[in-house]
Amino acid sequence: CNQNGDWVSVPYVEDSFAVNIGDLMMRWTNDQWISTLHRVVNPPMDAEATEPRQSIVFFHQPNYDAMIECLPSCLDEDGKGKYPAVSSGDHLKSKFVKQTTFGGTQEVA
Repeated sequence: CNQNGDWVSVPYVEDSFAVNIGDLMMRWTNDQWISTLHRVVNPPMDAEATEPRQSIVFFHQPNYDAMIECLPSCLDEDGKGKYPAVSSGDHLKSKFVKQTTFGGTQEVA
């Protein structure tokens, strides 16, 4: 889903992968790589089978105590990151809290 709220198709590129990143990677890269809302839908029934596509879900999370802070190569021109450092586990926990508190913005310490 782009910044205008429109769903866009990912073009088929032979011998390639389309990878959706999460907000933790966005945080690591100081928003140089953007995490977007994404979905997978089946192609229309009349779509040609010449463009095979397979969708596989794979979630990866760094170790619980890994500190997530802006990568040195992604700092802004003043040498700063947009986000404070956070442990991977605390970041994940805050996402769970947001999901279970109906969209609340409470951060977990």
